[in-house]
Amino acid sequence: MPAPLDEGHTSQSLTRRGRLREFGLLTLGALLYTIACPPYDWSGAGWITLTPFFLALRGRTPKTGFFLGLLFGVLSCAGIGFWIYVAVTTYFSLPFPLDVLFTLFNYSLFAGLYVGAVAALVCVLLRRGNPTLVVLGAPAVWVAGEFARSSWFAGISWELLGYTQYRHPLLIQIADLTGVYGLSYLLALSGTVGAEIIVFLSTYAQHKPRTSPVQQFPVLAVGILAASVSLVGVYGIRQLRHYDAPSPATIPTLTVAVVHADVPSSQRWQRAHYASTLLTYIRLTQSGIADEQPDLIIWPEFALGFYLDREPLLHRQLSLFTRTTNTFLLVGAPRLDETDAGTQSYNSAYLLSPQGEIVEVYDKMRLIPFAEYLPFAHPLLRPAQSDAPHDFTPGQRATIFSQPYYPWGVTICYEVTYPPMTRRLVLDGAEFLVNISNDTWGAGEAAAAQHFSMAVFRAVENRRTLVRTATAGISGFIDPAGRPYAVSTDREGVRVGTISPRSELTLYAHYGDWFALLSTGVAAFTLLSGISQSRQAR
Repeated sequence: MPAPLDEGHTSQSLTRRGRLREFGLLTLGALLYTIACPPYDWSGAGWITLTPFFLALRGRTPKTGFFLGLLFGVLSCAGIGFWIYVAVTTYFSLPFPLDVLFTLFNYSLFAGLYVGAVAALVCVLLRRGNPTLVVLGAPAVWVAGEFARSSWFAGISWELLGYTQYRHPLLIQIADLTGVYGLSYLLALSGTVGAEIIVFLSTYAQHKPRTSPVQQFPVLAVGILAASVSLVGVYGIRQLRHYDAPSPATIPTLTVAVVHADVPSSQRWQRAHYASTLLTYIRLTQSGIADEQPDLIIWPEFALGFYLDREPLLHRQLSLFTRTTNTFLLVGAPRLDETDAGTQSYNSAYLLSPQGEIVEVYDKMRLIPFAEYLPFAHPLLRPAQSDAPHDFTPGQRATIFSQPYYPWGVTICYEVTYPPMTRRLVLDGAEFLVNISNDTWGAGEAAAAQHFSMAVFRAVENRRTLVRTATAGISGFIDPAGRPYAVSTDREGVRVGTISPRSELTLYAHYGDWFALLSTGVAAFTLLSGISQSRQAR
């Protein structure tokens, strides 16, 4: 009886073909997401990156959708964060293939699981919701997943979908209302509408219904997208005009110099190179400000690898430099503190006065898993560079620096990727923002460019100038409208810029991630409505 065998073979072929189709769609979506991000910056791809993802989920159960989402999350991370594997092999003692497995574990833990949960919920929506609920609900589910990914557990919020538009000032002005999540919703909405259009075209081509195709075309979905883009564009024009208007002459400005030196990361932690590293920064700074008199000089995170209060001779040399330049200096360096619990090590930013005294200190509060603290205390997960501190204590409070002249706040390294941290500084009175970073992870230009793209949104969300200096990264200034200026990508150099402190509070500064919470509520409402309508139809 050959027929059953033929039917079984045909069924297996269809299943295999379906899996290949799903994998192809997920790979295409991950590729689009990758090229939309730095260093490629094909931001247009961000508008359709979720279209293949949503197409792959159609007709799938939530369980299958979860695994498809997990795969999409891992593939996207592998494309965007390929440099993580380079960092793992550079800084940890894991042998091959454990280093590959550890990298994939990170992709899954910090992104894949969240995208998997999003996919499962979208499958529920697609199976039980009407088209309008799908169009409004699927982007809301995506934003809710991004918000959970940024807030829960270690909360890695690297390169959320909205960040792909950082080079478009007209679009990103909406961030002072909604944060980056407003842009993520808009792009997810575009991806959803794209999937609806493709489904319509495919159905029409296959079945050629007698009814007019105009009646079946997702007109409402396209209308919602067009209206949303128009509103964002109109708001962007209004805000850009406002921030392009000349500032009143009565508002004083501040001159700031950012410095980054080409010092190998391995030398930073070796006692034999403490003095030479310090002298390199001094020489470079003096040369770069020879024709300027800045009010503030900023050196990057871990510009110095020694403890200032434990090296009196080097501290004295640094004090001589600040007295010579007659300028405040912010410098990144580690700090030790003796407590009842023992010796605590901090990743810190010191502010030195023109007299060379340490006047204020900020200790980094948000530490990087595995690099700055060990979630799992296994010897193989300890950094291979034993000279470098690797078990820091998180700081307990945000610091508002009161000198020179204006209040301002600091974030260290990837703290700038967390909107609530910068918002807290602004609510505490910061009138401009500083981010110091150490981008010498062995990760190259891609990670540094991605890091900078996220800093752009912190300036817009809070309408503050953000000053950034990074070792082997991108240093410079970002104005309150999110436009970079006096930017340097050189291996070492000095950039001097003028900034205007601001004190107004945006809607985002007042209310934080209200839009992400609202999206979470919309996601829950559309899911429950879809389930309810499905039951009533039975």
